Amino acid sequence: MSTQQPILSAPGSAPVLNIGGARLEHRIASDQTGGAFAVVEFISEPGEGVGAHVHEREDELVYLLEGQIEVTLGDQSMTVPQGACALLPRGIPHGYTNTGDRPSRLLAVLLPGALDGFFTRLDSELAADGPHEAAISRLCEEFGLRFLTPSDT
Repeated sequence: MSTQQPILSAPGSAPVLNIGGARLEHRIASDQTGGAFAVVEFISEPGEGVGAHVHEREDELVYLLEGQIEVTLGDQSMTVPQGACALLPRGIPHGYTNTGDRPSRLLAVLLPGALDGFFTRLDSELAADGPHEAAISRLCEEFGLRFLTPSDT
């Protein structure tokens, strides 16, 4: 028998975090699931998104709720329409840019869920005054996350 309690994330009730090129709604936190998973929603304005990156500890299941995005997945790039779903295994480079003319909404399930701690701490870091590069580099290292440069791809 499961000891997991039901969780409801009603529209407009999730904390909204600034993560740079997108806003993130923290729909279900990993501490609510005993670390098993977390659910986040990325909201990106046209031309914005999340740069190509790799996470070494989490798999990610994503579903495009609204909009159109250009996805980098490994060494491929493709346009993805609303309603697309993908499993992104750990260790695979991925990222996206909203190529539509309205905000995109991308729901992501992080398995296991600890990566949501990166987003909450990134939001706090970006809210602080001063340079952020060194602190963000430390956060990426702590959470097993690496952003790619064009020479990496």
